[in-house]
Amino acid sequence: MKSGRLDPLTTKKQAENPAQPVDALRVGILLWPSFPLMSFAGLVESLRHAGDHGDDSNPRYARWDVIGPVNVAMRSSCGVAISPSSDYVAPSRFDHLFVIGGLLRDLDTAPSQHSAFIRAAHRAGVPVHGVCTGSFVLAGLGLLDGKSVCIHPYHREHFELAYPGFRFVPNRDFHRAGGVSTVLGGVSILSLMRQVIAQHLGPDKSAKVHHQMTLPAGDGSPDAVTPTDHSGIDDPRIQRALVILDAQSGQTPEIAALARMLGLSERHFLRLFRAHVGCSPKAYVIETKLRAAVWMLRNTRRSITSIAYATGFSSGANLADLCRRKLSATPGDIRRWAQAEKG
Repeated sequence: MKSGRLDPLTTKKQAENPAQPVDALRVGILLWPSFPLMSFAGLVESLRHAGDHGDDSNPRYARWDVIGPVNVAMRSSCGVAISPSSDYVAPSRFDHLFVIGGLLRDLDTAPSQHSAFIRAAHRAGVPVHGVCTGSFVLAGLGLLDGKSVCIHPYHREHFELAYPGFRFVPNRDFHRAGGVSTVLGGVSILSLMRQVIAQHLGPDKSAKVHHQMTLPAGDGSPDAVTPTDHSGIDDPRIQRALVILDAQSGQTPEIAALARMLGLSERHFLRLFRAHVGCSPKAYVIETKLRAAVWMLRNTRRSITSIAYATGFSSGANLADLCRRKLSATPGDIRRWAQAEKG
């Protein structure tokens, strides 16, 4: 994969061409073994779109480097490998440093120079962002001491066990405090990137990224419905199952695999789930998808077909059929009623 790093020839051309900006946004990226490709792609694609006029992908205003031992590729959780484009140069060369963690089992297997580089960047005043389990890395280095954190619900229990006493920031994609950020991971990186790009390159570049990529709201709040409250369920296995189902609400649940993950037989899991939730896992997912679709119908101007795909339905007709069966209304009815309520 080609990075936004400028080679010597490009640097020479930049010096000869005053139109080439010298104060471009410079970003360093540290990847941990088995890192999530979605977080990396969201980060790099945001910079790519902000980096040039039009869509030529020239790194004029934003450049990035993957930092690490040269010629040692880092493999993502899906198997795609990314090679470093820079060794451990002076951290002050970068305006921001992003630390993208990997699977929890692999957090202790990164090159030792990674941690030393993070400490040096923090001492140099470079903002450091822990993405996904990168927050575990920053906590282990003491960079989150005394700060509130944004941790994905799936990892929260593990974080509390490893680093007790932290206060969690709910219902947000990211949280910035004292030069250090924690980011949920996945598409949540997009909200942070929109803010970073606006801060360094101005609102026009941020708007360009928003136009080229469908981003959530820029204040760190997800552009979605409020998560389901599971506080009334006292079985931690069912609580975890609900978190997983919420995170994968656009997919058909694999009941047998979910039961194995929780250490239960499929039959016992289904019996427990019905006892605590009042319906089957499949019915719960359908209700969650419908709730998200109704929220979007009431609060956005997106087309019904677009909302259907965004919330995991196979088509606009599929969503409309469920609305009629469950709510005795069409998607159009729901939207009109919401507009009438708002005056």
